[in-house]
Amino acid sequence: MDWLAPVNTLTGAAIGIGSTLLADRIRWRRDREALDRDTRRQAYAAFMAALSEVYTRLHETARETLPASEARTAAHEAFTTSNLYPLRYELALIAPWDVMEPVNQAFWKVRDLRDLVAAGTHTDAPDFRTHVSDYLKATESAQAAMRRDLGTPWPRDAGAGGA
Repeated sequence: MDWLAPVNTLTGAAIGIGSTLLADRIRWRRDREALDRDTRRQAYAAFMAALSEVYTRLHETARETLPASEARTAAHEAFTTSNLYPLRYELALIAPWDVMEPVNQAFWKVRDLRDLVAAGTHTDAPDFRTHVSDYLKATESAQAAMRRDLGTPWPRDAGAGGA
């Protein structure tokens, strides 16, 4: 019966070590998920800010009466200085596909708007208003997907397949 006390001690130690390791693993996983979510939140915000900046600059360019060559230069400059391409590539590395699809749609819509403004289209043109409407719908969809991914949906997202 002398072996019963050491076996009980070893069993207790194994249970204690096992529960500590399990608790540490759960804490590590929770911290990692929070860090990943925060990284995505920052990348989403940077992309949406750049997208908004491009749209604003394109809208301002279309509102002005510029010669075709100046409109083309201003539209392309607004797009290239925004860092939209690198930000979109960053999202492609960290965002799930259900976020990337609407992000790509918004990107393509603002790129179409860039081409329209570069061609000399003004804000009063019906084609411009149609493109702006398409762009706004695409950005709304991208924002909704991002909010769902981060677990912060708005009540109006429920109608768009949200939480």
